[in-house]
Parts: sequence; C-alpha cells; structure tokens
Amino acid sequence: MELNESIMRTNHPIIISAALLGATTILALGGCKSSTDHYSYKAITTDLTPELQGLAERPVDIDTNIAVVENVNWRLMWGDLGRVWFMDRPSILSPFPTVSTSGQPH
Repeated sequence: MELNESIMRTNHPIIISAALLGATTILALGGCKSSTDHYSYKAITTDLTPELQGLAERPVDIDTNIAVVENVNWRLMWGDLGRVWFMDRPSILSPFPTVSTSGQPH
C-alpha cells in the first residue's frame, strides 16, 4: 500500500497537467465553429460600414458630441437668463460708479 500511495503522490501533478493539456487541445481544435456567413457577399454589401453611424462618426462619437452640446447649452442658458432679467451687469441708471462683478469688461 505504501508504494502505491507514493506513486500516486508523485504522479498527481503529471495527471493534472495531462488533463489540462487534453482539455486545452479539445477546446482549441473543436471549441469554436467559424461561420462563413460573415464573409459572404450579401453580408458585406448590406452593411459596408458597420462601425459607422453617420458619414464619419461612430455611435460613441455621436453620443459624445450630443453630451458636449447639451452641456454647453445648459451653461449658456444661465447666461441668457441673466441677460433676460438684466442681471448680467449693473444698472447704468445709477449716478454712482459701479464695479463689474464678473471680471469681464463691458
């Protein structure tokens, strides 16, 4: 019994390595089935530029542009509201000199 147990202890890493090598070989040789439909004439001609949504932009580029434009529009809106309510500069009706609070020259 002692001899059999010592053989199993020394062969244990070899058995695991062989099993992993066999599983890797099986997966590499037969794990994935390639489809020739992706390279057919019809598949290519139905969508010549699959990564583009516009003439020269990917969907992520279009989403980024929309986010930037929305951000700028919201910030510009606050400036527009200040001009609508005449809060963008001090009144010129005051007889006293006023200082620009925004730091922007008028």
